[in-house]
Amino acid sequence: MIIDSHCHLDSFEILNIPKDIFPITSGYSHDSNVKNVEIGKKLKVPYTLGIAPQTSIREGLDVLDRWIDFIKSQSPVAIGEIGLDFHWTNEETKIKEEYFLFDKMITLAEEMNLPIVIHSRKAEKEVFEILKQKNIRNFVMHCYSGDYSLAEEITSFGGLISIPPIHSKNRKEVIEKIPLKYLIVESDAPYIVKNIAEVKKAIDYISDVKKLSFDEVVEKTSENTINFFKLEGFYV
Repeated sequence: MIIDSHCHLDSFEILNIPKDIFPITSGYSHDSNVKNVEIGKKLKVPYTLGIAPQTSIREGLDVLDRWIDFIKSQSPVAIGEIGLDFHWTNEETKIKEEYFLFDKMITLAEEMNLPIVIHSRKAEKEVFEILKQKNIRNFVMHCYSGDYSLAEEITSFGGLISIPPIHSKNRKEVIEKIPLKYLIVESDAPYIVKNIAEVKKAIDYISDVKKLSFDEVVEKTSENTINFFKLEGFYV
């Protein structure tokens, strides 16, 4: 079975999960965390919970402690998506808030002994420097769009790279040169693509670049995802 390591089930008007795809649904704000917990428990699928940098830009951090308390009261398989985002703002105050929030989320992950799902739009290097400084090795770079050189550093340090169904020169080189044992796949639906089934295009992408069969890529990326999120209790 294909595992979609990152999607947002709370953001679908009509939820239709293909039978051959096992989704992990991801929170990024308090409201989305609450919805994803409800969906995850109802459908018996795993969920990750976190406060993403985009949320601090939009909503501020006045009730961050309450948001953190909610996450602590649930049973996520990871903290995420969290990180830094330099696409939506260049305002110094907002960027400082992002760094503050990221530090809080890392601390939460350490307290809960959970892996981290990283959002790093136009901030891959900055995020990785923080993870290195804090010696955080159990993380995945969601929808990674950085270059191969940094990807090699990330995977050498212990991180995983998540491949979405979007092609780019950087991503092709990453797929080609980074060993399959460090790759997982995602749809990020309904944002990057419209539906979960399109995670298969990420499988196809890896398969084409690495000249492996579709089934070989499914088997290894699913194994990587199960091990990273410790999904044995969910995935049968």
